[in-house]
Amino acid sequence: MTLAAQERDEQLGAGGPARGAHRLLLPLGIMGAALALAVGVQLIFDPFRTHVPLCIVNHLTGIECPGCGAIRAVHSLLAGDLLLALRSNLLITLAIPLTAIGLGAWALRRARGLTTELTPSRTTVLVLTGVVLVFTALRNLPAFWFLAPISYVGG
Repeated sequence: MTLAAQERDEQLGAGGPARGAHRLLLPLGIMGAALALAVGVQLIFDPFRTHVPLCIVNHLTGIECPGCGAIRAVHSLLAGDLLLALRSNLLITLAIPLTAIGLGAWALRRARGLTTELTPSRTTVLVLTGVVLVFTALRNLPAFWFLAPISYVGG
């Protein structure tokens, strides 16, 4: 029996997995690091005044990938402009609060001592992949011009 298995058996024998506020440190650290990175970029870089280098997909194919406009969307959210964030990248703007809710649920489950499988199910991966592919296809069609990223650089 490995050392990790022995420790797990000792925890389970003592009334289940550990509980408490100290179990919030990992999720709070992840959320804090993400927020600090976003705010740091916000303070030193303005994608609406500075040229953002093109992604390799856009550079080689001319196709707007699902991430195009993400930096401008996050910048707009932190500046409090929800409409500009939605116009810059709808997918990222909607994914940010959903990811925050998921991290919050994970943090609460950890604090209560409950285990959580962090690996998404195959169905979830397929649905999310489908959403990203449909979003990518639509934002590159002229009829869905409102999904394409915007830029005010040089405008």
